[in-house]
Amino acid sequence: MLVQDFFNQGQGSTVDFTDMTFIIWYLVTFLIFLILLTIFLKLALGLVKSKHDDFGEVFVTTFVIILVIAITFIFLGGLLALLIGLILMWVIISSRHETGFLGAIVVSILALIIAIIILILIGIVLAAIGITLITFI
Repeated sequence: MLVQDFFNQGQGSTVDFTDMTFIIWYLVTFLIFLILLTIFLKLALGLVKSKHDDFGEVFVTTFVIILVIAITFIFLGGLLALLIGLILMWVIISSRHETGFLGAIVVSILALIIAIIILILIGIVLAAIGITLITFI
C-alpha cells in the first residue's frame, strides 16, 4: 500500500483499514521486519567500536529510525526524503551508540552488507533443499 492510498481512501482506494485481518498481518509483518533490521544493525554495531549495543537498545534505535524515515517519506517523498532520511539515520545511530557520524555511516554500510550476505545464504540453503520463494512463469 502506498502512502497516497492511505490519504486518498475516499477516492477509490480498495484498502479497508477496518478489516482486523489486514491490521494483524500488517503488524506481524512490521514486527518481523523490525526484528530483522535490529539483528542486522546489532551485528554491524558489534564490528565497530560502539556503546549501548544491547539488543533492546538497538531495537529502540531501529524503531526510531523507521519512524523518522516513514515520516520523512510521508511529508517529502522521493530522492530528497531518501537523503534526509539517511542523514537522520546516521545522526540517530551516532548519538544513541556514540559511534561518531562517520562511524554511523560505516555501521549502516556494514548492516547492509551483513543483510545481503545472510539473505544470499538463506536463499542458497532454501534452494539446496528444494524450496523456492519466487516462481517464474
